[in-house]
Amino acid sequence: MEQIVPPIVLAQKILGQQKVGEGTSYRLTTHCLRVEQPEWVLLYHTLTGELLRLSYEEAEELDGLSGSVSPALEALVSKRFLVPRGTDDMALADQVRQIAWQLNRNDGALTDYMIFTTTACNARCFYCFEAGIKKITMTEDTARAAGAYIADHCGGKPVDLLWFGGEPLVNTRAIDVITDVLVQRGTVFHASITTNGYLFDETMVRRAKDRWKLELAQITLDGTEAVYNQRKAYVHPEGSPFQRVLRNIGLLLDAGIRVVARLNMDGENEGDLYALVDQLAERFGGRPGFGVRCRVLVENKGVKPTAYTEGERFSLAEKAQAMWAYLDEKGIASEWERQQQLVLYSCRSDSPHAATITPEGRLGRCESHIDKGLWGSVFSDDRDEQVLRRWRERRPAEEVCKTCLLYPQCVRLKECVTRTERCSPIERAEMGLRLRRIILATFEDWKAEHPPV
Repeated sequence: MEQIVPPIVLAQKILGQQKVGEGTSYRLTTHCLRVEQPEWVLLYHTLTGELLRLSYEEAEELDGLSGSVSPALEALVSKRFLVPRGTDDMALADQVRQIAWQLNRNDGALTDYMIFTTTACNARCFYCFEAGIKKITMTEDTARAAGAYIADHCGGKPVDLLWFGGEPLVNTRAIDVITDVLVQRGTVFHASITTNGYLFDETMVRRAKDRWKLELAQITLDGTEAVYNQRKAYVHPEGSPFQRVLRNIGLLLDAGIRVVARLNMDGENEGDLYALVDQLAERFGGRPGFGVRCRVLVENKGVKPTAYTEGERFSLAEKAQAMWAYLDEKGIASEWERQQQLVLYSCRSDSPHAATITPEGRLGRCESHIDKGLWGSVFSDDRDEQVLRRWRERRPAEEVCKTCLLYPQCVRLKECVTRTERCSPIERAEMGLRLRRIILATFEDWKAEHPPV
């Protein structure tokens, strides 16, 4: 047995080591993910974040555990992979997170911003969650106020900026102004963008690299040329938008800006996405900074909303996992970053360190609530604490949560419109897939640093 990743410091501080009880009957915790490897078995604790490597002999002994533990498995007791029978795993996870919330009181710094430069867009995707939203573009005065607000409220810490829209490149002037203010104020920042990528050209890519300090661009590709052009439905396109976006991906990579191509899958384009992956692998495979992710389209969004049946949810979850396997086979699957910390928040919606900024300079919590649930403004230090408290409200646990290994890493908010009231098989599959990929990537990194002697 060997430790690959130590437990999260805060989790270890709260839990301490569990002592082996004489005569105590033990079982494997619900919150353990097991990943088989050709020569080893990996065990990951989804609450503590610890990753272990077991030999197959140790794994077989663990499989045959009848209650009492041998000296060879006592370490799994101290590390809480093995818990006394009768332990309420969900209650323990709740207790640890509650203590962690108290210990991690907010220092007031806002360091994570999603900024809507505009709600206008040069495409007309049928599934866009902003369908029906009023088209507003951020003015230069609002952009200057936004930059000043960010500099004044980051507590001197580095800031993460995500440019969003609409299509953020429809209003690059706002990006210029905000980043210029931050540079003038000496605020360190890192920038990424969610974009369709169509409006980039050589000049704008250089500007993004040098002036915006752009590090990552996420670009959605919904299919091969004919399918993509139809689904994106660009307004007044010049030539083939698909070919133009592929060219721009190359320009971004040439400039040292990472690109993640996001494949939005539904029941209609799944087959075509495989042909797209073949094209992407041929054109960008092996290029540093390029990767592809696959996500199932969120239900009930856009001008033609779709509600999946339960059977369709299971089917789409399986298809998405098959697509990830194909991306791996082609060598272009995008890796997820491992966060070695307790999962206390769902996303920026309930994080005390995050905010969205609307084109009018209003402060919010979620990109899906750009026109409501707003709690402040870049023109004032006033905050609507009642709205902020509402964003922190969690959905009650479901029966399935009691036996879900992902529970310690799952936070469900009452206000969330993308994670539905019932836990979806698509959601569970995507969370589990993401976690397995992180574990395997972490193990590969560890092996590279610890070659066999």
